[in-house]
Amino acid sequence: MLRKLYICWLIALTLVSSISLTTHANPPRQAAVTFGIEMQRFRQRAVFLEARRVARRGKLSALKPLLETLSDYPLRSYIEYEALLARPYSSDEAVQAFIENHPNSPISTQLRRAFAQYRRDQNRSKSFLQFHRTDDGDVENQCFRASALWTLERTQEAMATTQTLWLYGRSQPKGCDKAFSRWRRAGGLTRTLAWQRYELAILAGEDRLAAYLERTLSEDQRRLVRQLTRLRQRPTRMDRYKTVDFKDPEQRALADSALKTFIKKRPGEALRLIADLKESGRLEPTQALEYNYAAALRLIREDNLALDDASIPAALRTNPDLIEASLIQLIKAGQFNALSTRLNQLPESARGSLRWQYWQARADLSNPSSGAQDSARMRFERLATERDYYGHLAAQWLGIPGSLADQSTTIAPEKLLDLAAAPTAQRIYELRALGETLEARREWFQLIKPFSNTELRIAAALASQWQWHDMAIATLAQAQAWDEVLERFPRPYAERFTEAARTRGVPVTLAMAVARRESGFWTEARSPVGAEGLMQLMPRTARSVAKSIDLDDPTNLVLTQADTNIKLGTAYLGQLLQRFDDNRILALAAYNAGPSRAKKWYANPQPVDAFIESIPFAETRAYVKAVLLYAAIYAQLNGLPEPLLYPYEIEQFSPNDSLPIGPAVFTKTSQPEGLTLNDALTPQG
Repeated sequence: MLRKLYICWLIALTLVSSISLTTHANPPRQAAVTFGIEMQRFRQRAVFLEARRVARRGKLSALKPLLETLSDYPLRSYIEYEALLARPYSSDEAVQAFIENHPNSPISTQLRRAFAQYRRDQNRSKSFLQFHRTDDGDVENQCFRASALWTLERTQEAMATTQTLWLYGRSQPKGCDKAFSRWRRAGGLTRTLAWQRYELAILAGEDRLAAYLERTLSEDQRRLVRQLTRLRQRPTRMDRYKTVDFKDPEQRALADSALKTFIKKRPGEALRLIADLKESGRLEPTQALEYNYAAALRLIREDNLALDDASIPAALRTNPDLIEASLIQLIKAGQFNALSTRLNQLPESARGSLRWQYWQARADLSNPSSGAQDSARMRFERLATERDYYGHLAAQWLGIPGSLADQSTTIAPEKLLDLAAAPTAQRIYELRALGETLEARREWFQLIKPFSNTELRIAAALASQWQWHDMAIATLAQAQAWDEVLERFPRPYAERFTEAARTRGVPVTLAMAVARRESGFWTEARSPVGAEGLMQLMPRTARSVAKSIDLDDPTNLVLTQADTNIKLGTAYLGQLLQRFDDNRILALAAYNAGPSRAKKWYANPQPVDAFIESIPFAETRAYVKAVLLYAAIYAQLNGLPEPLLYPYEIEQFSPNDSLPIGPAVFTKTSQPEGLTLNDALTPQG
């Protein structure tokens, strides 16, 4: 009976869009049962919160009756976890028993780490080693592990662990000193290891540590230090490489660092130096080729050096990376008629990518012959079937809507029910109901870790039903289920986006596309550099925008609140659009890389597709392409088929030589680059 009631409850919760309660024999009774179960869960949540508060205070006598009330509640184990965590002197047996009883739970991992920390603080070596894992990134714990191994006379393990700690380019905590002392007395510090750590310190920029480590070096190593220090101080002085031998293991790493700096600053001169080092036998041919590659790539990207220039070794002229770099330079310069020759030099696997298929079509368009025009049309027609930036761009050339290529599928209700009834899924649901998003995410990733692609697809459907869009998007990506368009492009907070976009003069599809790219609609997202929320705003930017739009109390913004983040993110996007004359391409480049960079890149007039392709930052280039595509997809999903690029945006980039987009291109016999925007047709809805 209980399972039957629970199934009814799950149906109501997870299958709102696919199963109606009215299909059951007695809808009013079923609704009452479901409501009753949900009310029971609601009451259990209140008890759980009280039990967690009691557990965290270590009051076990008061906790027992509460646990009895939660005997069938999915998060009961979390109370047991909190009770153990609150008592650092809990027995090893009790902690290990919990971990063994919940082997796949994220809180078991957290409990193990916590008790490793407790035992370290308690100086209990043997107990510490029961809980500590070698992949623990806490350096203090690693140091204590080494000391514990020495204390317990596990000499072989102690030697290996201490050596690992030694080979680190930064100062280690004082807790490592005891282990280092025992290790050195046992003969662990060799000439090679002394030099290796010195090198690591120098390469990490830890000059103070390096100076300290010099005392561990031999006299001839100290002489080498003086020689290499002169080189590091002036790495672009070619004469200082005369005594450097890249074949010497003790010179190689620091000499490598200096030469890479030389290549970065003066790649042309570096090519000559590399040739001299190779000719003198101080640089192996394979090493020389690697340095030549780095210098040639920099020269092509920054100085527009031709791939067939005599200074580039012949062995590198067929390198795919260098070929692609030279292609970008041709695109940047608008030399589309020169692309075909270079494209034919790419390996077939690279040449077949959508990116280079598109640019082959552009190369064909630069050829006025009817055969080349036909080839361009056929390439565009093939590309236009793809739901991709280049596919939508090709569709715009043809004057047709871009393809959604949507193959969204419906998961059988019983499969969703089976997954939703799993203990881990129940824990996740309750954690989300309680606002414990981080714990819910940990449980989710643990849940799907062993899943096949088919199982991941079911899990993504469940996440979508729960309106957990960022997890649905991430899970579909893991399953490589790219054609599940409806789930991959959800529209949460639609009213808020619409209101904010209307207020700030921003296309709502663009605002949603930015949020989709930035966070997958995860309200609590935080980037490593500090950007927060749905639209990944930096706090400083958010405060500035808030002040500019007279938002109350801009110093106390909560950027993880959807309403606040959408208002500010859309307002900032609107400010960038105003700054760049409503040009979305430049506004998006500025949103990702900063307005000053976008303005600098725009200084070089070129067709819009060439501008996007030649954005110097790979991250920004990918960002602009993705958001433009996402905006077009959202427009289509909203019943508003729009082009990938607006005609005025095309004209803003090359007013005197506009990118001709539309079927008129293929009815003209003149060279396409000579057509103006007015000669072309824009895509029809």
